[in-house]
Amino acid sequence: MQTSLRRKLLSSLAAPTGLLLAIAGAVAYGTAKGMVGDAYDHNLLNLAHAIATHVHPEADGLNLRLSSEVEAVLRSDTQDRIYFRVRDLGGRLLGGDAALPLLDDSDAASALPVPYSPVGRETPQPPRAPSTRPLFRDLVHAGEPIRALRLYRETPAGGYYVTVAETLVKREAAMDRLLLGFVSAGALLLLAAGIAAGLGIPSGLAPLERLEESLRRRAGTDLSPIDPKAVPDEVREVVRALNGLLERQRNASARQREFLQDAAHQLRTPLAGLQMQLELLESRPLDEAARHRLRVSVARVIRLANQLLALARAEAGGRLVADASEVELTALIDPLVEDWIERADARAIDLGVEREAVRMVGDPTLLQELIANLMDNALKYCDEGGKVSLRCAREEGQVCIEVDDDGPGIPREVREQVFERFYRHAGTRASGSGLGLSIAREIVRGHGGSIAIDDGPDGRGTRVRVLLPIDGHHGKTAGR
Repeated sequence: MQTSLRRKLLSSLAAPTGLLLAIAGAVAYGTAKGMVGDAYDHNLLNLAHAIATHVHPEADGLNLRLSSEVEAVLRSDTQDRIYFRVRDLGGRLLGGDAALPLLDDSDAASALPVPYSPVGRETPQPPRAPSTRPLFRDLVHAGEPIRALRLYRETPAGGYYVTVAETLVKREAAMDRLLLGFVSAGALLLLAAGIAAGLGIPSGLAPLERLEESLRRRAGTDLSPIDPKAVPDEVREVVRALNGLLERQRNASARQREFLQDAAHQLRTPLAGLQMQLELLESRPLDEAARHRLRVSVARVIRLANQLLALARAEAGGRLVADASEVELTALIDPLVEDWIERADARAIDLGVEREAVRMVGDPTLLQELIANLMDNALKYCDEGGKVSLRCAREEGQVCIEVDDDGPGIPREVREQVFERFYRHAGTRASGSGLGLSIAREIVRGHGGSIAIDDGPDGRGTRVRVLLPIDGHHGKTAGR
């Protein structure tokens, strides 16, 4: 089911925007959490260093000289409880909270590596010295989660551990505020993106809506092109394609108007003559000559009407040939031969027909009309006692149809014009409507072939040469 472009744009923007905001929020939250943790851990480290300054060596070992007032200051905090403990390497408590959990001495981060000695040359190693690096751990004390730090310090009188810990109230409160800030910022960003999309998408689609309104207001006869500069770049090619369609429709309408005007003009004279012949026949009903002239006039009108219909059908050949079938050309030629022979005998014309069994894809009615028109022209304009020949054969993967006559021929300067509708050369003696070659050209175009006029055999008369693709492919441009 098709959806609106606006809805599709909104749905396309919503998913990636929401995903990017979630990823950005998670990254920012993780970074801020690390920074907050590092800041509070640094405070713990400062506190441990401050306590270490109160440890002094004495004759019987190490001693923590920490007054109650100083201890109260060290433990003071408005939100968290502060714990500390100082003990020497022997485990003797020097001061602080004895119940505070011990941090693991075996932790890799709190011990120095053992020196390497080759196999077979083992020597006694001194005990592993504790690392002077601070060791942080998350522990539980008195039923509450705490963050603990153990710091090792070395003195001439021996080493000692300072352990400092605090509850997590400040940390959790800070992370809650950060989380609320990130969620609020994300919500505001989503709201801003929604507002921007809600305002920006209609603004971006406004040229399309104006184009739609412009097309809706157009009259059915208005086929003028649309200005591509008035639309966004993204739909400019669509507008160009639409302009091409409008131009083709405009040309088709112009051809249709010209055809109707030409048809009306060409039918006016024979119909007037037919009316006059009828009036004469009414006044002299037994006049055989009047009857003959009436029959000739009727035949001329029928022939002209048939040619006009054939021309209209040929100009729509592209649509008619689109679903064409395979055609045997000899089956189209044979029914016409008898009529050609009668016409040729009446004027003592030497008629020759050479045809091969050639098959091609096309419209049988149009192809037969093509051959009939070419032969009609040749028999009509050939001199009495002359020669007319038809050749139909396969030639280099195409169908070749050639019609030769040794009549007066067509001058080179007018060979392009004779394909125009109703055109008749000034030196033409025979009567006709001037539609035969126009019909032939349109049929050839519809089948994707070419048609050309040349001199006849031995440089006399006319040769009309037609080449048609056997497979009915319409990729070629018809010649004239």
